[in-house]
Amino acid sequence: MKNLYNKNLIQVFEHQRVTTPNGKYPLPTSLHYGGEFSNSLLERFEEYHEGTNTPFFKLIRNGVQFTEYVGAIRVGNITVEVLPKADKNEDETGLKKWHDMLLSMLKRCKLLQAKQSGEADLKIRSNSILELYFELFINELDYLIRRGLIKRYNQVEGNRTALKGALVFSKNLTYNLVRQERFFVRYSQYNKNHLLHQILNEALLVINQLNSSSLLGDKIGRVLLNFPEVKRKKITSKDFEIIKETRKTAPYQTALKIAELILLNYRPDIQSGNRNLLAIMFDMNLLWEEYIYRIMVSHSNKFNVYRQNKETFWNNRTVRPDIVLEDKITKERIILDTKWKVIDENYPSIGDLHQMFVYHRIFKAEKTILIYPGKEVSTRYGVYNDTLVDKPLKCKVGYVDVLDKSFDEIKITEHIENELIPEKKRNAD
Repeated sequence: MKNLYNKNLIQVFEHQRVTTPNGKYPLPTSLHYGGEFSNSLLERFEEYHEGTNTPFFKLIRNGVQFTEYVGAIRVGNITVEVLPKADKNEDETGLKKWHDMLLSMLKRCKLLQAKQSGEADLKIRSNSILELYFELFINELDYLIRRGLIKRYNQVEGNRTALKGALVFSKNLTYNLVRQERFFVRYSQYNKNHLLHQILNEALLVINQLNSSSLLGDKIGRVLLNFPEVKRKKITSKDFEIIKETRKTAPYQTALKIAELILLNYRPDIQSGNRNLLAIMFDMNLLWEEYIYRIMVSHSNKFNVYRQNKETFWNNRTVRPDIVLEDKITKERIILDTKWKVIDENYPSIGDLHQMFVYHRIFKAEKTILIYPGKEVSTRYGVYNDTLVDKPLKCKVGYVDVLDKSFDEIKITEHIENELIPEKKRNAD
C-alpha cells in the first residue's frame, strides 16, 4: 500500500494496546508502522478521553487500548488509523488487507460514496481513511458548485437609510432615536447565506486546517475560492436534525453526512491550535451487521429480508435480532445474528447461545444462525433441549470470509442461503 511508511501515519488494529516507547506495548517496528506513539500524542488522547468519555479507546498505563471502533483519529498532523481484524495475522500485508476490506465495507454501507461525477477522481491513494473522507467531501463541494448552489430566503435585520421590509420598533427606538434618517428593519433576502451552506463552510474550514496533503490542498484552495461568503456559525446536532431532504437538497446529502461526521467529532485545541483532534470512527459490530444486511437485501432471491422491531424481554428491557429471513415458499423464519469476533474451536460463547435461545422463544424462529467473520468451518445445527415447544429449536454457527477476494456479494448471499441455512433441499410442497 502506498505511503504505508508515512511518518505522520500510525496504523493499528482494533483492541490493540499501544504505549509510548517507555511503556509495555510500543508500536512494533517489525510491522513498519509509519509513526511513533509519542508522549505529546498520548497527552492529547488523555485530554480527549477525559473531556468526552469517548468509547473509541481506553486509557492504560503509558498508553491507550483501542476498542471495537474502527476508522481514523487525527491529532494535529498525526493520523492514527484503527483497522478491523478478525484473524491472527499481524504482518504488514495484514494491514493492507484489512485497510482495503474496511474501505469496501464502508462503501457497501453507504458510508463512503460519491456522485458519479466525482467518483472517478476519488483514488484510494490517501494515507488514511480520514483523508479519503476529506477528498470525497471536497469533490462533493466541487460538484455542487459546478451544478449551482441553491438560494433560499432568510431573515435579515439591520439599520438602513431606506424603509425596506418591516420596521422593528423596539430596536429602531434604541438605535435611531436621534437619527431619524435611518430605519432598523427586518426583511427577507434571497441568497446563498443559509444553514446548508453554513454547515458546509464550517466543515470546509476544519478540513482546510487539518489537511496535510499538498495535492488535496490545491483542491481545497480552489473550492474555498469559489464557495460563497456565508455567516460563520457554531454547528450542533440540532442543526442537522432540522434539515429536511427535498428535491432541491437531495444533491447535498453526501456532503452533509460527511460534514456531520466531521463537525460533531471535531475537538479544537483552543490554546495552541496545533493539536486539533478529529475522530471519524465506526462501531465494527454495527458495521458488520449492516454489511451482511445490505448484501442479503440486494441479492437474496429465496428470502424476504427485513429488520425486526424490538420486543419487550424483561420489565423495560427489549431485544431485537439483527436480521430476519422469511422463506418465500415455506414462510419459515430464520434469524441471523452477526458477531464481529473470533471464536475458538468453533464454539460460540454461552452468552451468544443464550441470546439465540431468547430469539427462538420471543420471535418464534425455527432456526437461528450466528455469523462470524472467518474461514468456513464445517458445522451442523445444534439443538436446544426445550420441552415447552413441539419442534426442535436449532442454532448453527456460520462464517463469512471477508478477506477472500473471490467472495463477492452474490457468492456471500449464496453461501448464506445454500450452505449455512438448509439441512435439506427446499421444495414447494
